[in-house]
Amino acid sequence: MNTSRLVEFSEEELAELDEVAQYAEAMTPALGAMEVGNVRNQARAGAIAERVARRQSASVRSQEMVYRSVAAELAGVTFTTDRSMQAQINQAVEWVECYPATLAAWEAGRITRGHATAVLRCGTVLPRDARADFDAQAAELCVGQSVGRVKDRLDHLAQELHPRTLAERHAKAREERRVSVTPLRDGMSELVATLPTLLAEGISDRLNEQASSIIDARNTPGDDGTDADADAAPDCRTRDQVRADVFCDMLLTASPLVDPTIDGDGNGTLGMIRAKVQVIVPALALLGKDNDPANDTSTADLVGSAPIDPATARALAGAVASWERLVVHPVSGQVLCTDSYRRTASMARFLKARDRHCRFPGCRRPAIRCELDHTFDFALGGRTDIRNLCHLCQRHHSMKQFTSWGVRQLGGGVMEWTSPTGRVSIDHPPAPLVRFMPSGGGAPPPDERGGGAPPRVPAPF
Repeated sequence: MNTSRLVEFSEEELAELDEVAQYAEAMTPALGAMEVGNVRNQARAGAIAERVARRQSASVRSQEMVYRSVAAELAGVTFTTDRSMQAQINQAVEWVECYPATLAAWEAGRITRGHATAVLRCGTVLPRDARADFDAQAAELCVGQSVGRVKDRLDHLAQELHPRTLAERHAKAREERRVSVTPLRDGMSELVATLPTLLAEGISDRLNEQASSIIDARNTPGDDGTDADADAAPDCRTRDQVRADVFCDMLLTASPLVDPTIDGDGNGTLGMIRAKVQVIVPALALLGKDNDPANDTSTADLVGSAPIDPATARALAGAVASWERLVVHPVSGQVLCTDSYRRTASMARFLKARDRHCRFPGCRRPAIRCELDHTFDFALGGRTDIRNLCHLCQRHHSMKQFTSWGVRQLGGGVMEWTSPTGRVSIDHPPAPLVRFMPSGGGAPPPDERGGGAPPRVPAPF
């Protein structure tokens, strides 16, 4: 029993919460069937508009009027706008024509609208004749997974099934990088930069870290227990406002002038912050064969975001001072060990490679932004062992510590979470992005609880 818990439910409250959860569970299939029925109905409206448009003159305007008219008809009975309804109809037609397996899983309550929307979004990179295979596999990938967790797997699946490699498409897309300004109301404008994903994520991460430093500094009292600068106007900016101010300072002055630690000699602590992103680079991505479709599965992964092309992965690899080899089981793909210098550092590398993100069901916060937590409290006798450690973000680490949520490890990095009402959720470690497959069969993964040396696996490099 964890006596430090701040949240406890009474028996009556747990019973009531259980009833609420049961109702939500029972309603999911019914809601899915209703939503898919509405999607099919909207697709019928799209089919009607297409038939009527074919009978019109070749004028683009006359054909467009048909679609607007049909959309306005449905908008009038659903209390929405014709613009919104026309977008919904277009999306419904796409679902019905290209993603029947996804719709069937949604209709049966096995997945939700969020999953179906993610499948639709990720499938847009594929030509229409390649979407059938993607649809069948994507629908199964979504079952039992949260939308946030499955998005990166859908992205990778789409990349694997694309007839052109990511390297080829990225080279073309990179030529379209740009910065644009869109005027808004009340003297405001929107500045939009279209950049390679790695650079965009790095910029966002650095803004987040600098904003956190500013917010922490304004909340830190002085040595005498009072505010550091009591005469100054209080800084009440939101995180978004701080990010925007830092963004302007960096572009206009090349230094964050809002840094509370800045002095006359140059940048303060804020200016020293650099972006950090977590990238998984498979060995095949380093071999320079990214134009070979057979090797397109060697795509590297920007954890928590999207795949990145092999050329960018190789550029990152060339900038590191040392290499860390990961050895995986040839059949299951489970990470078994890493090259090590000190035990604690080796364990941290191992767990970061295994978890890749927070291990609470559905959470995708990257491991580099998480805390290593003892599943069974160290203060209560828990060991500092990879079988008793996992990454949890601050939100879910606190929830585990201060509420009745329970967790235990089942071996192989599999986490079993139990809610206050007794519902059990199993969270498996993410599948690796590359596996070394033996030519004929292979032994099952060794039992982590003891016995059996790990199989010998050829080093990837």
